[in-house]
Amino acid sequence: MTTPHGHRPGPPQAMGRLLLHTAYNPMAFLLALTGPRVTINGQPANVRWGEVAFNLPAGNHHLRVTTRYLGDFGPAELPVAIYPGQVTTVYYRPPATKGMKGAIGFTPQPTRMASVIAINVVIVLAAIAVIVFTRLN
Repeated sequence: MTTPHGHRPGPPQAMGRLLLHTAYNPMAFLLALTGPRVTINGQPANVRWGEVAFNLPAGNHHLRVTTRYLGDFGPAELPVAIYPGQVTTVYYRPPATKGMKGAIGFTPQPTRMASVIAINVVIVLAAIAVIVFTRLN
């Protein structure tokens, strides 16, 4: 049996699964209105925050994830090997501020610079408390 182009069909390609977990820091609650932008081997995929599965041919793939918010930010890239009949799990988190790279890897990722944001929030709240306290006295 041949195809319309005169080629014999080969055996079906072995497939595997990429399981992508995307999440953001709750302090960046406005990101809930957006979502990640995912490309696999340069092909865009429409996804939302959370977990999404991609059935892919076995082999090496290039995964790129960014966050859609006032343009793209928090880019992160990772080569991913997909094995036949196996699930490969990847985790992505955007950074706490624009201008930084996102975090991507095979284990759950922290939000980069989240501690700096938390410290800034504490400093601002302390300054407000001092101002209010001095005005009351």
